[in-house]
Amino acid sequence: MTFIRENLGWHLGLFAVLVAISPVVTAQSSEEMDTSPPGPIVTDRPTQSASPVLVPPHTFQLEAGYKFSRNEDIDAQVLPDLLARYGINQAIEVRLVAAGLNITRSADGTTTGFSDITLGTKIALADESGARPQMALLVSASLPVGHSDFTSEYVIPEILFLGANSLSDRLGLTYNVGPSFVTEKTDAGSDMNIDLDYSVALSGSVGGPFSLFGEFYGVFAIGRSQLDRHGFQAGTTILLSPLFQIDFRAGIGQSENENGWLVGAGLAFRVPR
Repeated sequence: MTFIRENLGWHLGLFAVLVAISPVVTAQSSEEMDTSPPGPIVTDRPTQSASPVLVPPHTFQLEAGYKFSRNEDIDAQVLPDLLARYGINQAIEVRLVAAGLNITRSADGTTTGFSDITLGTKIALADESGARPQMALLVSASLPVGHSDFTSEYVIPEILFLGANSLSDRLGLTYNVGPSFVTEKTDAGSDMNIDLDYSVALSGSVGGPFSLFGEFYGVFAIGRSQLDRHGFQAGTTILLSPLFQIDFRAGIGQSENENGWLVGAGLAFRVPR
């Protein structure tokens, strides 16, 4: 498997520049961040929508789970679907995403292998104030280190705007939008295109530790032959303690000529300082 392509340096350079300027971009807002004691755990799973809330400074948070999906005649399992997060300060957290082991079964047999990993940083922009949402920026890059059947073979940078609004004491809206820069093989070598990723999740407390959510998400493939992909999922999160949460979800997905469904469960916990 080939891990280095002719534009790998360009992609890594773009990612490095974005990460390097993040402290400058957030210097003013970080001074205004709330310094009160951290509240209950806030997670980015099980939704596709990442929350603009950062992990508290000098704190580790681990989120993991299991997903089973079926698309036409292909069954796929993914575990541990890991997201590791660490708070640098009030304005910046660093992240590692590792979907981990993939197991796919089809009429042609079973394929097993590890997927690519993603490194990134979440940058706080502003707290919620009136109609202004809580805002953050998520900058990341997928690295082609996975098995040949589960790798993109190229570095894929992504920039997401993260927003959230409190609609009431119990109801909240979270949304993400932004481009990812996808490189694909061509007869002439390689070609870079843009995918526009989006997600919108509505979530609310239904009493005690239980919350419910529903979410639309997808990808618009811009300037390339891939099909747009869209999905919907719903589920519940259960806050068993201020530092520990479990979740369950189910969803459906659709493109122009493919339909699928998924189920999953997971957990998240914050390591006390």
